[in-house]
Amino acid sequence: MDSHAHSLATRPASGSLPFAGRPWLASRDLEEVATLLSSQVEERSLQPCRRGQADIHFNMQVMPQLKLFGAEWGLEIGVRSMPLASWHGILPLQGAVSSLPDGQCAAAGEQLVFTPGHEVDVVWHEGTQAVVIALDASCLSDHVMRHHQREVAQLPAQAQLIGRQHPALVSLGNLLSLVDSEAGRPSGLLATPIGQQHLQQLFCENLLHLIPSLSTLPQRSLLPGTVKRVVDFIHAHLDQPLCISQLVAVSGASRRSLEQAFRQSLGTSPQRYIQSCRLKAIRELLLRHQPGELQLSELAFRWGFAQPSHFTTAYKQAFGELPSQTLSRLP
Repeated sequence: MDSHAHSLATRPASGSLPFAGRPWLASRDLEEVATLLSSQVEERSLQPCRRGQADIHFNMQVMPQLKLFGAEWGLEIGVRSMPLASWHGILPLQGAVSSLPDGQCAAAGEQLVFTPGHEVDVVWHEGTQAVVIALDASCLSDHVMRHHQREVAQLPAQAQLIGRQHPALVSLGNLLSLVDSEAGRPSGLLATPIGQQHLQQLFCENLLHLIPSLSTLPQRSLLPGTVKRVVDFIHAHLDQPLCISQLVAVSGASRRSLEQAFRQSLGTSPQRYIQSCRLKAIRELLLRHQPGELQLSELAFRWGFAQPSHFTTAYKQAFGELPSQTLSRLP
């Protein structure tokens, strides 16, 4: 395990739930817990998968637009919700959580992320302890508009499995460890509104890195004229060969000036911007098709990748999974 999220999973089972400074409930009564979750979080229904005695523990750290839970049920249990009003993440620290009916399963150190509007239907396997994250959809939208001058992409209602090798899980583990260490302290980051606001912003940034397709392309009307002309040209010819000399001609500036303008406005080079846009376009295609409907090598070549291996490497770096894994997702 190579992240703080993973190191949390190695804690001893006894008393190991995160956010211990904020215990919220301890009960063996499923009906009582379902009522409490529905009234204070979002509506939930619970169904034991096997006969047994529940031993339910929840710790909760509340911020204005973010709730974090350390949770365990003590038995294998199905948890269902109405369509979510928030971004919802489940990160098992030990055990596993399966999403139905798509069959995705997050083991320790992996994360299931559910988009707003998704009706969650999951099974917490026996012995599972997990961190549950509920981030208001409006919090993410406001953050992206305020700090990135762009809009959040409207993703379909879905569950996404984030593999343990995804680099953004390292940052998530750091954030969770920070909140865990601060939970229940009378002073510190969580004790002031501005501290909580900053932490919420960090969780928003982390979600953008976990799911890059959340961010739409920068609003081109807000870009400087030189960059806007080139960006508009790129998107009009994204599926065609593009070279830097073309972009320089379109910009009316020197190559050095164009590359400097891209770095200042978009934080990247023209070539990397083109590759990022093409990878996002490919991902959208993969998410709309089933295995056997697309040939990955042909797709890579058509979108400007001379070597399939280069495409595969770039795709995994961008999205944390292989193109074949994206294509094999169930709708």
